[in-house]
Amino acid sequence: MEALLLGRDPDTAVRLSAVAGTLFAVTFVLHLPPRLVGWLSFPFGLFLPLLVGTAFLAAAVGAYRNDGFFVALSLAGGPSFGFYLPLGLFELTYPSATVLEGLTIGATVTVAAGTAGFLVGAGGRRAIRRIRD
Repeated sequence: MEALLLGRDPDTAVRLSAVAGTLFAVTFVLHLPPRLVGWLSFPFGLFLPLLVGTAFLAAAVGAYRNDGFFVALSLAGGPSFGFYLPLGLFELTYPSATVLEGLTIGATVTVAAGTAGFLVGAGGRRAIRRIRD
């Protein structure tokens, strides 16, 4: 059960969690207001499908490499929270979202994309192993 929730290899789980933190930091900085980061700022909402795709893909790759449902959720949560948190912190939308709304939407995207990514990644690894055997 521990391997299913946290992953087969603890060292890989720690490295994947660091990747999740990096995804959060990069996404957060890219979605800060232009007055704070200048040309690094990325217009809100331009690539929303890319955000969901990145969250899904990160969770799927993490689950394929090491299982770990919670690790897959953290990988999906990095870009999700990095995108939605600045909306509430810096009032980037009108009507402006609160921090709680940003966290709620980020958590919803995290759970949906992370669960789907985990199922595809872990299921795909098991299917490939069965085919090889």
